[in-house]
Amino acid sequence: MRRRLSLLVLAVTSMVVAAFVVPLGILVHRQTQSRELAGAQRTAQAVASGLAVAASLSPDLPASLVALVVATSGDAATSVFLPDGTVVGAPAQPSPATAEARTGRAFSARTDGGVEVLVPVTVEAGTLVARTWVPDEELREGVIAAWLVLGGLGLLLVLVAVALADRLGAALVRPVSALAATTRRMAAGDLTARVAPAGPPEIADAGRAFNHLAERLDDLVAAERESLADLSHRLRTPLTALRLQVEALPGAEGLLEDVDRLSSHVDELISEARRRSPAAGPRRADLGEVTRRRAAFWQVLAEEQGRLATLALPPGPIWVGLTEDELGAAIDTLLENVFTHTPAGVGYTVSVTAASSPEFAVLTVADQGPGFPHHGVAERGSSGAGRSGLGLDIARRAARRTGGDLTLGDRPGGGARVEVRFGRL
Repeated sequence: MRRRLSLLVLAVTSMVVAAFVVPLGILVHRQTQSRELAGAQRTAQAVASGLAVAASLSPDLPASLVALVVATSGDAATSVFLPDGTVVGAPAQPSPATAEARTGRAFSARTDGGVEVLVPVTVEAGTLVARTWVPDEELREGVIAAWLVLGGLGLLLVLVAVALADRLGAALVRPVSALAATTRRMAAGDLTARVAPAGPPEIADAGRAFNHLAERLDDLVAAERESLADLSHRLRTPLTALRLQVEALPGAEGLLEDVDRLSSHVDELISEARRRSPAAGPRRADLGEVTRRRAAFWQVLAEEQGRLATLALPPGPIWVGLTEDELGAAIDTLLENVFTHTPAGVGYTVSVTAASSPEFAVLTVADQGPGFPHHGVAERGSSGAGRSGLGLDIARRAARRTGGDLTLGDRPGGGARVEVRFGRL
């Protein structure tokens, strides 16, 4: 916007300046010509008047008297053509215009290298022609300098106009850029992001509306978290009753451990729900390390079921914008799908690689099972296996929180392939 505004002002100002400077330059040129020609006409007429007076005193009008009259004009470019063809004054060659002037008409004529002003004088011996020569150099004297001054002034006006337009554009763009940056912060999970309203009234009003929206979102998120915490808390009562019943059963140690694990997950859910995400600090986890730990956890079950598990990780850390719990839950979801939807003995691979863009990293989980019935199973509620359909959607939402996404495909040679692209920090 800032650049477009500057270009618009540059174009408009250039046209306006050109519309004034070009005609003004032409006018300066014509005024200079008119001034020089007017001076030449005055000189020629003065010489003609002097010759007329001299002829009244001496009808034969000798050449010496003509030379005296020309000398009194003070113009070295003035000549007088006598009736017999003699030239008195500045050396000059008669032109066709000189012959026309002998008919009694005074005028100016263009010749090679300049303009000659001709004024006839009729005496007893015939017609004399007073000629004043104006070279092209005098007709253009000062014109180039005037054009340079006008061009420099026009260029200065254009530069000043563009500079002012750039400052105006900056004043308009700065609050809009700040609003966009704050919006990106909020989209990344920072619900405390606010913008300082500034700029023109319309943009400032947009900033205030954004702040109001952010406050409402913060309130709604807090209310949802409280509702989730209350719902999770209500699960403690039936879990407690279930635990008491399991304790009464003989040989139910394993089942008791599962109940304790479920109770621990409920406690973690309550803690997470009550924790305000903006105050929880930056989200940061090493994709490679978390993948290694979760793969090792599922490796035990893979060995029990005779599955060949292959793990490929990069040598260094790959930081993504999620907590370790969020990232671990997404990885567990993908591996759980392998164990749930493929028969025992089916192998799988887990790998972490850098994407084609340095801004992303890719987690790939592929198995040698029957593959996906359709690629829409990643949508929420679309499991197609009689389950809730939340598994792949959990991984997809985790990826999208970092600016990435989840895609499904077929493994070469048969099987399913899930690629999750995470935005790197």
